[in-house]
Amino acid sequence: MFSVILYGRNVSHGYNLHKRAAIGLNALAELMSDSDDEILFVDDNTPDDHPTFPEAIHDTLTDKAKSVMRILRVRPRHRLDARRHAHQAVLESQSRNVALRRSNPRNRWSCFATTDTLLVPRNEGRSLSDILDELPDGFYRTPRFDLPKTLWEAAFDRGDPNGNLAKLRHWPTRFHLDRPRDEAGAEFQVMLRDDLFAIHGFDEAMSSGGSSDSNLAARLALHRGAAGTLIDKVLGYRCDPGRAGTAKGMNDRDRVVDVVTTPYLPAQADRWGWPDLDIEEIRLDRGTSYERFFAGVGAAIEPARAPYDATSLESHLVHDLTYDLAHTLPFVCDQVLTYPKHSGVMFVGARADFLRRFSTAWRGMGFTGPILVPQECAGLPIDGQGVETGPFVELLRRAEIFIFEFGLATQREDEPVRTGRKITPPDDACLKVVESLFRRAAALEAETRPEGQGLPRRFIGVNVIYNYYWPLFTDHIGANITPFCSQVLAGDPRAVTPKKARFPRLRRRSMA
Repeated sequence: MFSVILYGRNVSHGYNLHKRAAIGLNALAELMSDSDDEILFVDDNTPDDHPTFPEAIHDTLTDKAKSVMRILRVRPRHRLDARRHAHQAVLESQSRNVALRRSNPRNRWSCFATTDTLLVPRNEGRSLSDILDELPDGFYRTPRFDLPKTLWEAAFDRGDPNGNLAKLRHWPTRFHLDRPRDEAGAEFQVMLRDDLFAIHGFDEAMSSGGSSDSNLAARLALHRGAAGTLIDKVLGYRCDPGRAGTAKGMNDRDRVVDVVTTPYLPAQADRWGWPDLDIEEIRLDRGTSYERFFAGVGAAIEPARAPYDATSLESHLVHDLTYDLAHTLPFVCDQVLTYPKHSGVMFVGARADFLRRFSTAWRGMGFTGPILVPQECAGLPIDGQGVETGPFVELLRRAEIFIFEFGLATQREDEPVRTGRKITPPDDACLKVVESLFRRAAALEAETRPEGQGLPRRFIGVNVIYNYYWPLFTDHIGANITPFCSQVLAGDPRAVTPKKARFPRLRRRSMA
């Protein structure tokens, strides 16, 4: 019957966004009674190493909300063709068009609101599907009323959408809430999907949601006629986020609304909504990121035999490069889990056992892209599933993620760690190769990115804390400092390598 189109990204936008969004999404799902009804959430520009916004709050969403939600992930690199809007964190018109293009074609209506809007049918026994089923063809709007923060924050239970909607049946009268907002774009909108396709969707030249809404309304009025109202059938209430203001740019109203003479946008007729872009779709009711992580890492390592283990941080052990592979591997997998499944990862390291286990986890997490191993890393296995080898300079342009592992090639998995182990000549030879390739990859990153990548690629360092490779890695990679226990740092290459080390320079000791 209808598709509700929403957008956002995994950042804190406004006050207590996670609760506002969960309240709105759960309540919206409860109003859906047709089998084709859906919530389309476009997650736009969330960093690759973060989950989408709905994934981040999935534990606060009801089973009904998860079952009707489709998440369309627009990654940062997808926005390269929208450079004139590069300053915007979220492209509102483009996001809505991406969802509209991919909405269920069986649905007659397309609806637009914000994630924190609650819709309350005036007739308590009716769903939104029932209401829209009876509407004649047209274009409809309903006013939206603001809810004081105390009411939604303190009195709403995000897991009880029906209870929240019930409260909104008497609160407006009790607290004099029914005074609508008059700003452009501040209402729930219902439009025929076919009409939106006919006029080429939202104008992707718009840089503001409010103006793009008004522009669309002006164009629909030319195409379909004046907007109707739903105020006699459904009311909309927004969880007011006013405790933390957010700035929003505006367009020239004369240009985008008052002088609109045609409903059509021929300049974007063939490209609105990025129809040729392969957009990832994520379902919260089918294989969550946790399940992928559990499947991959669970296949790669066995449960620990001891309930507790400790690693010494004594300063005299700073030259000992042994580490616990089974403990470190989950932190590496955590760094890559949210990247596209077709990504290619380059592995440069010393420990063959690490590559074998990572390869198992990589496939177990559902990745289909190759693991690229430079042929300069002699001794690493290349017989694993999806492992490819070749000259380092040739593989550089295929990698989308880098993993550099600074371990000891001669370390056994059952060997105690950080007990004063020295570097043997075979270890020294391997480490020199890893260090050399790391320096080259960091220096050449910008000029060797895959075509269309545009943004810096992620560098993950394994065993680069509290040893010789700590300053080496952080001199070249802008990484957040994490606890020693993970043994993993990750970040993007620095534009300029610092002249002085950010940490005291250590000297690597070889075997005496």
